[in-house]
Amino acid sequence: MIDEFSLISKYFAPFSNKIGDDCAILDLNPGEQLATSVDTLVEGVHFYVDTPPDQIGYRAVVTALSDLAATGAEPRAITLALTLPEATDSWLQQFSRGIEQATQDYDVELIGGDTTTGSLSITVQVLGAVPQGQALTRGGARPGDKVYVSGTTGDAAAALTVMNGNWPGDNQYKEYLLKRFYRPSARIELGLQLRGLATSAIDISDGLLADARHIAEQSVVGISIDASKVPLSPALQSVPDPDQAKTWALSGGDDYELLFTVPPYKTPLVPTTCTHIGEVIDGSEVRKNVQCDFKVPDNGYVHFGSDAESPPPQAEAVAAPPLVDPAPIEPRPFTNPIQFLAFGFGSGLAPKAPGTAGTVMAMPLYLALSQFSLPVYTAVVVAASLIGIWICGAASKQLKVHDHPGIVWDEFAGYWITMWALPVSWVTVLLGFVVFRVFDILKPWPIRAFDKNVGGGFGIMIDDVLAGIASCAVVHAALHFFPLLTA
Repeated sequence: MIDEFSLISKYFAPFSNKIGDDCAILDLNPGEQLATSVDTLVEGVHFYVDTPPDQIGYRAVVTALSDLAATGAEPRAITLALTLPEATDSWLQQFSRGIEQATQDYDVELIGGDTTTGSLSITVQVLGAVPQGQALTRGGARPGDKVYVSGTTGDAAAALTVMNGNWPGDNQYKEYLLKRFYRPSARIELGLQLRGLATSAIDISDGLLADARHIAEQSVVGISIDASKVPLSPALQSVPDPDQAKTWALSGGDDYELLFTVPPYKTPLVPTTCTHIGEVIDGSEVRKNVQCDFKVPDNGYVHFGSDAESPPPQAEAVAAPPLVDPAPIEPRPFTNPIQFLAFGFGSGLAPKAPGTAGTVMAMPLYLALSQFSLPVYTAVVVAASLIGIWICGAASKQLKVHDHPGIVWDEFAGYWITMWALPVSWVTVLLGFVVFRVFDILKPWPIRAFDKNVGGGFGIMIDDVLAGIASCAVVHAALHFFPLLTA
C-alpha cells in the first residue's frame, strides 16, 4: 500500500511548488484582505458511495470556492485534507484528475493539506483575496433592498430523483440535471461584479429559503420572497407537478447560485443573468408568497437536526452517473471574440439543441470550403481542429466550466471531417448531417470514453473529431454500396 508521503508526492505535489513545508506562505497585495473558508464532503452524506472519484474531487473544490464567490473574493489557493479508507492507485488517479480539472478551470493552486486513514471524507479550505473593506457579507441587507438570485435553483435537488430513477420530467433533461449536481459552478465572476453593488450575499447550499433566512438573521431584517418570480430551468418546467418544481426551487440545496440584496437605486447595475425575486422588509423572518395550495419546507438542510434530510442511501446506492459538467449562465452578450467563435457565431445559444444548431450552421460553411481542392480542404479542417482545441479550452476556462453546452466549434469541425472527400450534393450534405448527429448524440464507445475522461479543450474537441471520422467512414461506405445516392 502506498504511504502518505508517496501519495502526496505522486498525486498532488505536481500541482504546486508550495507543498512540503509545515505551512504555505501566501503573499497578498497591499490593501487586500484574506478571505478563507473550509468545506467537508462525507461519503454517504454528500455523495453516493459509488460516485466516480473525479466527480467527487471536482465537486469538492467548486463547492468550497462558492463561498469565495459569495464574499466577492478572488480565489488564490486551496488546501486539501483527504481521509481515505484505503489508498488505491486507480481511485487516486481519478480523484486527483478531478482536483486538477477544477483548479485549472478556476485558476487556483493547491498549496498543501493533510492525508489520513478512515471513512472517506474530503475537506477543502479556500483562500482568496478581496480589496480592503469590499468583502460581501450576510449582514448588510437593509429594508427596501431588492432580493436577487443568479441562474436557476432546484436543479440539484431534482438531480437526486434522476439518480434514484424517479425523475418525473422530460427525459431529455436528465443529463442537464446531473451536470448541475456533479459539477456545479462557483459564481466567482458574479461575486466580483457584486463588490460595491450588493449589500449582502450568500451562496445557495442549504436551499433558497433557508439561505435567505441566514441573511435575514445576520442583517436583522425580514425578507419577502415571491415564489412566482423564482426562475425555473426548462428541466423543472417540464415536471408535470408545478408544486413539486417550486418546492425544489425554494427548498432544494446544492445549487451554489448566489442570493444577494441590492439597494433600489443600484438595480440597473445588476447583471441580466440574475432575477429579482423579492424585497428586504422590516421584521425578522422570511415570508414566502406562494400562489398555490401546498406547503413549502423552508428549513433546508440542517446537520444533526431532527428535520435533517436523509443522506444518500448507501445500501441502495444507484449506479454512478457519467462524467458531466455544469450548465452555467449563458454568456449574453459575448465578452470577447473567443467566446463568439466557440459558440459558433452565436448558433450555440439555441435553447434546446445547441449541438444540432451548430451542425446546421456548419453546413453552409462546408459548402463554401468544398470549393477548394481536397488538399486545401484537408489542411483547413486540420487547422480548424487544432485551433478549436485552443478556442474551446480558452472559452471554457473564461466561463469557469469544464465544457459549456453552447460551445459548438467542435460540432463544426466534426461535420467538416464527416464530409471529407465526398461528392457535393444535397444527398451527401443531408446524409452527412444525419449520420454525424447520430454518432455525436449516441456517443458509442470509445467516443463516450473520451468524452467522459478527457478534460480541457482537447477533451471538448476529441469526441466530435472521432464522431466525424466514424461518420465519414459510414457515409463513404453508404455511397460505395449504394452509388445511386449520388446519381
